[in-house]
Amino acid sequence: RPETDADHTVMLGLLAYDLAPSYLDAQLVASFALVHDLVEVYAGDTQTLTASPDVYAAKRAREDKARERLAADLGRDSRIPTLLARYEAQQEPEARFVRLLDKVVPKLTHALNGCAGALPLVDEAGFVRAHERQLQQLQAEYPEFPETLGLLRASMLHAESCWPTPCAALAATSLAAGRYELAAATLERAARRGA
Repeated sequence: RPETDADHTVMLGLLAYDLAPSYLDAQLVASFALVHDLVEVYAGDTQTLTASPDVYAAKRAREDKARERLAADLGRDSRIPTLLARYEAQQEPEARFVRLLDKVVPKLTHALNGCAGALPLVDEAGFVRAHERQLQQLQAEYPEFPETLGLLRASMLHAESCWPTPCAALAATSLAAGRYELAAATLERAARRGA
C-alpha cells in the first residue's frame, strides 16, 4: 500500500535521529522530523514525483495558510509553531539534513511496497527520469551532506530495481483504482504464463 503521513513521519523520525551526523544535534533533528509535514493536517499531502512548478506553487500557498491555522489552533503557548517555522526557514543544518533525508523515505517505501504509490503516476522510464531530476536538484541544494546524497542515490537505485513486471504493475494499478476483477484476471493470466 502507499505510505501514510504517519508511516512517513515515524520512519523519517527514526532514520533522522539514528543517521544524523555527529556534529548535528540529534534531538533537534528528531524534533524537526516530527513536525516537518504537520501542515499536511490542513493542507493535505501533495505527490511531488511528477509535480509541475504550478503544483509546487499551489502547495506552498496551501501550506502557508495551514501554518497560520496551526499556530492559531495551538495557541501562543505552544512551542510547535516556532519549531515548524525554524524547520521551514531551512537556516539550521539540522533542518536542512531532515529536508534532504525526507526525500529518501519515499524511495524506501517504493522498494518495500513494489512502487504502489508511483505506478498510477508514471511508467518505469518516467520513474527513473523523476529520480534523475530530483537527484540533480538536491545535489546542488545540499552539497554539505554528501553521505546523505549517496544514501539518496542508493535508495533511488534500489526503488528502481523494485519496479514490478508489466503484469504486476497492471494488477497493482488496477487494485489502486478499485478495479479488483481486472487485477485478479491479470494476475491469473500471468500465473498461467509463468510471468
